[in-house]
Formats: sequence, structure tokens, C-alpha cells
Amino acid sequence: MKHVIRNIRRMRLDRELSQENVAFNLQISQSSYAKLESGHSRLSIDRLYQLAVFFNVPVDELLKM
Repeated sequence: MKHVIRNIRRMRLDRELSQENVAFNLQISQSSYAKLESGHSRLSIDRLYQLAVFFNVPVDELLKM
């Protein structure tokens, strides 16, 4: 699961987005998003799909090691 979190963080940073910006687009708080990205909160399948849509990548792109 650490690789998924690493991929999400990399995609956010590559696009020069803040955690607040991603959280706003996912309709969650910045602190909730920070917990997801730090691994302190579980990443649901639904949230994984939302992130894939937001970053405009297939889900498997987030899952690859």
C-alpha cells in the first residue's frame, strides 16, 4: 500500500498541486487528505477511483509499484 500512497503524492507534486487543492476537488478536508497521503487513514476503493479521475490516469497507474 505504501507504493500507492507514494504514487499519489508523486502525481500531486508533479502537477504542482497542494494537498488543499486536491482535497477541495475530492470534497474532503485538507487534514483528511493529509491523513490519506501519509498513510494514517485507509484509502477506500471509491477514493482511489476519485483520485484516478482527478489525476486523469487509470486506477492501475496509482497501483503500480
